[in-house]
Amino acid sequence: MIGEILIAFGAFILFLMGLTLVRDDEVGIMTRNMLGRGLPQGQIIATKGEVGVQADILMPGLYWRIPFIWKIERAKVTTIKPAFIGIVESIEGKPIPTGRLLGDEVECNSFQDAQAFLENGGCKGPQVAVLRPGTYRINTKVFRIREAPATEVPSDNVGVATAQDGTPLPSGYSIAPEPTGDHKHFQDGQAFIQNGGYRGTQLETLQPGEYYINPLLFDVALSDVAIIPPGYVAVIISSVGKEIERPQVQAPKIDEIPHLNHPIHEAIETPLITNKSERGILREPVAPGKYNLNRIAYRVEMVPTSAITIDWAEKPVIRETRPLPGVGAYPSDQSVKVSEFFNYNQLKFTSKDGFQLEVEVRLIIRVPPANASYVISRFGSVNNLIEQVAHPLIDSSFRNEAGDRAAMDFVHSRSTIQAASLEKVRKEFESYQVEVQGLLIAYIKVDEKLLETQTRKEIAVQQQQQYDEEAKAQERRIAVAEKTARADKQPDVIAAKLSIEIATDKAEANRKEAEGIRDATKTKADGQSYEAQRVGEGMAAAYKAQTDVIGPERVAAIKLIQEIATGKVLITPNVLVSGDGNAGGSLLNAILASWLGQNNPQKEEEKK
Repeated sequence: MIGEILIAFGAFILFLMGLTLVRDDEVGIMTRNMLGRGLPQGQIIATKGEVGVQADILMPGLYWRIPFIWKIERAKVTTIKPAFIGIVESIEGKPIPTGRLLGDEVECNSFQDAQAFLENGGCKGPQVAVLRPGTYRINTKVFRIREAPATEVPSDNVGVATAQDGTPLPSGYSIAPEPTGDHKHFQDGQAFIQNGGYRGTQLETLQPGEYYINPLLFDVALSDVAIIPPGYVAVIISSVGKEIERPQVQAPKIDEIPHLNHPIHEAIETPLITNKSERGILREPVAPGKYNLNRIAYRVEMVPTSAITIDWAEKPVIRETRPLPGVGAYPSDQSVKVSEFFNYNQLKFTSKDGFQLEVEVRLIIRVPPANASYVISRFGSVNNLIEQVAHPLIDSSFRNEAGDRAAMDFVHSRSTIQAASLEKVRKEFESYQVEVQGLLIAYIKVDEKLLETQTRKEIAVQQQQQYDEEAKAQERRIAVAEKTARADKQPDVIAAKLSIEIATDKAEANRKEAEGIRDATKTKADGQSYEAQRVGEGMAAAYKAQTDVIGPERVAAIKLIQEIATGKVLITPNVLVSGDGNAGGSLLNAILASWLGQNNPQKEEEKK
């Protein structure tokens, strides 16, 4: 009786020991300890009831297994949190093929069916497939699950994937050619492998977002988006495609007289390309904006298209010489940039007459957007253009000009030198497809001794000019005083002038009057002469006639009587002295006798 009880109790204990309750959040993992076939060599998971850990699992429920033959372990279900992925490594399966790093994905219900995984040819080791967020009933004795963050590409960033597994990269390529099929932005690793995905850096980029990418298959590097600010263009240098093969040729001869007008691209240089899937420099630059650019596949050279200012000055106050900023160096709210600055020390050289000159110069150049690719293809960068061309050209140009001129002549010819240098530099830069917008001489520093001498000379000249001006002022003062005195005497001068004019007018009037009187007198005299002549002729004729009739004595007596009657002949003296009372009669008789004797023609003839 007691024995039966003990047996029954033992059977009950055995029954209890064989019971296993698998809860809802658990899986049951069975291990066969005995009474079964042994596992084949190298196999550690039983798929056909062999002794060892079984591939199949127990779902939630109550199970009974013979305790000594079977061991049931309960394990928590596998949970992958949001924004995470599960990286799977299998401890059982066939070996991964040579040349591969990860096991291919097989049908196994997301690793929840280990039996199907092994039967379908699943490989031992890390797997291509990953577990996305969720809950999985996985045999943790077959698969080791490790959580890892999902790939997050932040805003204003771009992701560049590098494949660690896949077809080896062909010779001559640095960027992997794109697969033929869709791999859902590297989230379907098996599709990437099956579609011929290559190892190495991939051309496709990941845009901002969250991606469930197997980090064992793809290494994703983040970089800022390419921001091309206003005032710039970006010249793209492509590394995509097969490396260009060039035949080995003999080096060409060097020109005897090198010049700046040789072609931008010689036969041996890489030509500009138009297809971004080829290697080389893209002919068309990229305009300002924001771009999701693969920084490994495409290298960018920034080229300012507004203005490049190059200063040769003693104390740069703007900024130190620096390379042009890289793509993405500017934040999205960057204000418009208008120019780039490069600073060098001021130019120092010796003039023709041996004096030290220090000149500060500013050169402003511009690369037209259409020519940006040509400049980069020739110099590699704008910094190289400045260092290799602009700086030596300006330095030598002014050095040569200073060597041909005296120091003060250089200073006085500043505008001429500036214009000539600008024209020369403009022609030189035309060969490099670059515009020269301006060249300015900001300041010329001359030796202090020469400057002191020139200052003294200039002061002496200024003093001499001052004395000349003072002398002119005194002369002006004299002239003003003279004119003032003349002005003060002007009424008298005017009165004198008027008197002279009046006297002149009077003299002229008198002269005219005298001329009138003269002419009138002459005319009158001519008339009287004519009259007298005619009267005389008439009287002579009358006298002659009278003489012929009465005789000359009687005519004379008559004439005398007429003269006396008219009063023309005085016959009575003012004082009469006589000796007797007949003096009057005697005198009259004497006068008549005398007059008659004088006018007796006969006596005249007798005298003759």
